[in-house]
Amino acid sequence: MVQQLFTQGSLFDLQTVIDYGQSVINVAQELAKVLIDNRPLSTKTVSSQMNRYFLGTAASGAWQWKDAYEAVEVAQILYLRHLGIKILSLQPQVVVQQLEELTALCPTHTRRSEESVQLQQFSTPLPLAYLVAKAGFIQADDLILEPSAGTGLLAQMAKLHSASLILNELAPDRSKILRRLFPGTPLFSVNAEQINDYLVGKTQPSVVLMNPPFCASPKINSRNPDATPRHINSALQRLADGGRLVTITANWFSPANPSWRETFVKWQDFARVLLSVGINGKVYSKHGTTMETRITVIDKVPADNPGDIPCIPETLDLPDLLALIEQLPQRSSWERSDIKATAKAIVVQLPFRTTVAQPETVSSLPDDVVVLEYEVIEWTASEGLKDTYTKHIAHNESESRTLYLIPRCFAKVQP
Repeated sequence: MVQQLFTQGSLFDLQTVIDYGQSVINVAQELAKVLIDNRPLSTKTVSSQMNRYFLGTAASGAWQWKDAYEAVEVAQILYLRHLGIKILSLQPQVVVQQLEELTALCPTHTRRSEESVQLQQFSTPLPLAYLVAKAGFIQADDLILEPSAGTGLLAQMAKLHSASLILNELAPDRSKILRRLFPGTPLFSVNAEQINDYLVGKTQPSVVLMNPPFCASPKINSRNPDATPRHINSALQRLADGGRLVTITANWFSPANPSWRETFVKWQDFARVLLSVGINGKVYSKHGTTMETRITVIDKVPADNPGDIPCIPETLDLPDLLALIEQLPQRSSWERSDIKATAKAIVVQLPFRTTVAQPETVSSLPDDVVVLEYEVIEWTASEGLKDTYTKHIAHNESESRTLYLIPRCFAKVQP
């Protein structure tokens, strides 16, 4: 959202453009002080700070409550940056409890924007984000991909382990927040259903943490249940051999659901499901829903028996979920993208993590990989192409000019 102010009686209207991402972070910084003092965040406090930094009220259209909830989530991230290392040093059960207490201090999401409904923007609650990251067995030499980064809650959990990040977020406003929160981190704004196609070249993550839209795809108005497997499949393709993917999905996307079992069986040919378990819907209560969800952990190593898929149909509370995650096997050694795995694929169970090769990070990309910028250009279809072209792209009959977008991506430079 962009705030506009106009002077009265001027020959020309003067426009003040609010830096959306910075304004959200400015609000979050004020809210984080309240959380650090262990005081509850009232809607009055949130509204007051939004009015201050967005130069107007929600009633005047200066901001929406969706923007305010984003600021509350960013405040939780700033809280983690202040106290997160100390919290993570505690026993896991205590960590979950403290993160639950933190989220209890925040207001409940009760209003949604059209965008949040259309893109199914339900951020990961902090206690669950902690468990997702814990299931990934993250270490400092990991390269983490978050294909639907939202406001960065999952990404921040990975960052607490000093891991490097690659982020993607389709929503423009959330991308503006991420650029401010994670400066210098590669950030894409593409449909994550094709994330593997955009991240071409040798850059491959060792861990994927994701909470994709459950049944929503860009430019598709109707419910699209295929969105979830498309997001996961593309991320699995991008994941390095031996890497681990941890995803949150709707509870119905389960190996126990006959409608989706074949999808999981096909994945088992190259990626083994280690755990799939339902999560009690009350985990999301502060985010304005009690929808049951599911966490699934997958290692990119072929399964010995594709038909053998570990799955718990029941939904569990977070303490029980933590107990299961603590029983997960250690991650396998993950392969660099230019080395093909030829050994028999097994999940290595060791007392300690296997040392892995240093991944390619933001500051050290391969010599044959560059970041391509993009630009919007005017393009007119020739007479021979118009009939075919208009079948795929909405076309204004009164004007044949169409804006053609060249996406930003990692691309391999030909010698």
